[in-house]
Amino acid sequence: MPLQLVETSDEDSFVSVAQHVAELLNEGQTRTALADTPATLFLNDCVNLIQEQRYLEYVSRISTKVDSIYAKMPEKEAECCISIVIHAVGRVPEQGQQAAATTLAAALCQSDDRAEERLTALLSLYGILSSQPSAQLAVLLATAGYAARNSAKCRATFCTAVRGKAQRWVALWSLGPAESRQLYLALAAAMRGASDRPTTREHLALVGLALALPGTPDKAPEVAEAAAGALADYLRSSSMYTLDLLQLPAVAALADHPRYGPLHNLVTAVLAGDVAAARGASIPAALEAAGGVTSEAVLSKARMTALLAACSRAGQGEVPLGDLKVALDVAEDQVQSWIVRAIGAKLIEGRVDTVRGTFSVARSTHPCFGQQQWSKLASQLASLRETVAVAVSTMSQIRPPPHIGARSATTPAAMRA
Repeated sequence: MPLQLVETSDEDSFVSVAQHVAELLNEGQTRTALADTPATLFLNDCVNLIQEQRYLEYVSRISTKVDSIYAKMPEKEAECCISIVIHAVGRVPEQGQQAAATTLAAALCQSDDRAEERLTALLSLYGILSSQPSAQLAVLLATAGYAARNSAKCRATFCTAVRGKAQRWVALWSLGPAESRQLYLALAAAMRGASDRPTTREHLALVGLALALPGTPDKAPEVAEAAAGALADYLRSSSMYTLDLLQLPAVAALADHPRYGPLHNLVTAVLAGDVAAARGASIPAALEAAGGVTSEAVLSKARMTALLAACSRAGQGEVPLGDLKVALDVAEDQVQSWIVRAIGAKLIEGRVDTVRGTFSVARSTHPCFGQQQWSKLASQLASLRETVAVAVSTMSQIRPPPHIGARSATTPAAMRA
């Protein structure tokens, strides 16, 4: 079959989309000879807008039919049409690009039907706005909200696309505290409840960044929701044993919250490694606020945290196995199994001496690295700096024996000879 090449232009593609949409409007309508049917009027309007290069109005007209495109067109055809409309956004003059982008984004977010295709379109729309930071931010926030309310697959796709980029966006777009907080919280909401460790860690980091910004309203509903979501994610995760959020004012304010107070008390007990307190705080209200986590999972996390806390306090010293038995509140023959679990998870390093009944700590993860830990680290660094300074001073006062200097002085002459 011979290959036939046909010259086309962007304008032809834009008209083709309008024609396809007009055909959807004609479905179920009685064919008449009248030229002013809804489909014909729509098509004529779009053609005139394209000819006059009024792409902002063209995008707005097509955006009103986005739901029809996804409802009535096959997947590939709908994807092609939406991609062309996104390309049309790039043809809008810079002063109107944000309006066109937000209009199309709102239309894409209007329904959860074929959510994965719509999310892909939103990410493509974000990508075409490289020269418009304010438009990118608006589309990114809309995309984050859309991902947050949809399926786990949608959220996973979105999280993969944005992971690790939040702080770079804040710096690149020169966002102030209020805008930065809005961006961090929107991204965190989309990542909340993820099952994989990298996304959970990113969620906790984003919440921490948002709540640490100056001017954060500690008791605002959206702030309380974000703080409680982070605490719940920490409890639900079977691989996260560190949390540095409790000292933030917005998180501390949850202690008096009518709904999230029990959750805050439970996380405080777990993070302290207090197994007895964690058992007492595992009331139905706290477990429900944590997303239905079981009391057994809470006690398991509390025991592992107790082990980490005991090893962290020991530094690179030894911890009696009897002390670990008391801290973990387990039988004596179960202590070593908990140590093995922690070593397998790369939370601690060390060696068990069964003869002496001790565990020698080589390295341990801190459950919480707060002001106390920073102060201790600062004192250790100061002591190390002082030791190095004394060693340098001592070495500078040492003079080499005379014969060494004489030998080095005569060596070049001997070599020349």
